Amino acid sequence: MHNTYIFLRHTKVRKDTEAPSEKWVMSEDGLKFIEEVAATGIFDNVEIIITSTQKKSIQTAYFLADRLDKEIITNPGLNEIDKGTNLIDDPEEYEKQVKKVFENYSESVSGWEPAIQASRRFQLALERIEQEYKHNIILIVSHGIVLTLYFNNLLKENQGNLFPRWKALKSCAWGRVKDNEVLRDIFL
Repeated sequence: MHNTYIFLRHTKVRKDTEAPSEKWVMSEDGLKFIEEVAATGIFDNVEIIITSTQKKSIQTAYFLADRLDKEIITNPGLNEIDKGTNLIDDPEEYEKQVKKVFENYSESVSGWEPAIQASRRFQLALERIEQEYKHNIILIVSHGIVLTLYFNNLLKENQGNLFPRWKALKSCAWGRVKDNEVLRDIFL
C-alpha cells in the first residue's frame, strides 16, 4: 500500500421503517456529532475523501469535505453489505440477523449478501483505489458491517469475533491503516 487510509464509520442515522437502510439519512444528533468531529481538525491532513454511494456516508463526509475544500468521490464497492428487500425495523431482530450473517460467513442469510462476498467487494474497491492514488492520506467513509469484516481480516482475528466487534462499533468510529497494517483499530 502506498497510501495511508483513515476509515470512518458514518454518523448516527434516522431510521425510516418505510425505506431500506441504504436510503436512510443522518439524524439531527448525527449531524451535530459530525460537525463537532470536523471542527476538531483530527482529519485535517486528509487529501482525498471517498465514500460509499449511500446517503448516510456521503452526508457524514460532507462536513469534512467542506472544511478541507475537498471533493467527495463515491465508490459502490464501499457500500454496506446488501440486505436485500426485506426490511428489519426491530433492533433486536436486526442484531440477530447480523449475527447469523457473520456465523454463516459464506452463505446468504435471508437474502443478504454473504459476508465473504461483501468482504471481497470491499477489498477489491480498496485495491482499485490503491492503484489509482499514490502516497496520499485517504479518508474512506463506509459502514459498520463491511468495516468490521475489513478490520477483522487485517488483524487476522477469528470469525467468532465479528459479531462482538460489530456490536462494539460506535458511530463515527475511525481507524488508520498503512501497508496493510492497522495503526489504529477502529474498535477503540
